[in-house]
Amino acid sequence: MERRALFGGTAALAASGLVLAAPGDTSGLYVERLGPRQLMVWTREPGHLWIRYDLRHFTDTAKRMDAWRIQEITAVRQAGPPPATAEGIQLATAAAYPYAIKPAGAPDHFGGLHGDELLRSLLFLVDGRAAVPSGILQMGEFELAQDTQVLDPAVEAPTVLGDMNVRHIFTAAGLRIRWVLRWRAARAIEYAYGAMLPAVRADGVTTRFRYLDQAIEHKIGTPGHRVPPADSYGAELYNTVNGATMSVEVEPGFFNGYAQSDGRGVWVYDGDKYNKVYPTRVSKPGSEQVAPGDIWRLDAVYRIRYPE
Repeated sequence: MERRALFGGTAALAASGLVLAAPGDTSGLYVERLGPRQLMVWTREPGHLWIRYDLRHFTDTAKRMDAWRIQEITAVRQAGPPPATAEGIQLATAAAYPYAIKPAGAPDHFGGLHGDELLRSLLFLVDGRAAVPSGILQMGEFELAQDTQVLDPAVEAPTVLGDMNVRHIFTAAGLRIRWVLRWRAARAIEYAYGAMLPAVRADGVTTRFRYLDQAIEHKIGTPGHRVPPADSYGAELYNTVNGATMSVEVEPGFFNGYAQSDGRGVWVYDGDKYNKVYPTRVSKPGSEQVAPGDIWRLDAVYRIRYPE
């Protein structure tokens, strides 16, 4: 995947990553195990705050949900590595991140906190080797890989629609999400999102954004901003206060040539809740017919920075 420059357009060298590191500046990647169902992944680049990803194993029999997911993302202002010695600044909220897909006629999507997804196998990798994290570990790369079965939300009896493999890959520079969905049933799909970013809307978090392939700034500091969607491949969100930036960039193959996106390849939610970025493969009135053996893929990079 080509890694384009993901930052720019805000008012400081800090926002573009051009920050001088102080002597003894602690940075890197740490994984903190808080229990059998929770991990904290800490990432930090020199001159920036720690970015902390809260990963949890969610189960809910009513939703037919059993999978690991990101609960929230925070920035933490402390000099040393974990454990936390300061309160976090919430940057992104609990929501679906890797995917949310809705078959025609279904009452809801499957995936993430929507449910209809059951864990089949799980693997943690530390610097490329299988390991079971415990305590606090420092490393160069951490991966949480899982296989799940996704179910039809429209059918009461569990009905497998496909096999999903999703990988959360962390380094000090950020997060990469990669997934492969192998369809096992024929369905018409009316909505399909991947690599979403539910960013907090606040003066010190996100109030502006740009599509990565456009040199135009949009204001998103209030609900109802009505910024038009675009058949883009990602977005960068930022503010005018402190140089913090958040971006997601999706490998263009996910979008299937924007054939069924209805011109909404990427858009930012403008309701009361947040500034959530939705990379979109399918959106009504578009519809994509899938058949057994079809394969969908996603490869996306998240970069989050919060200058000191």
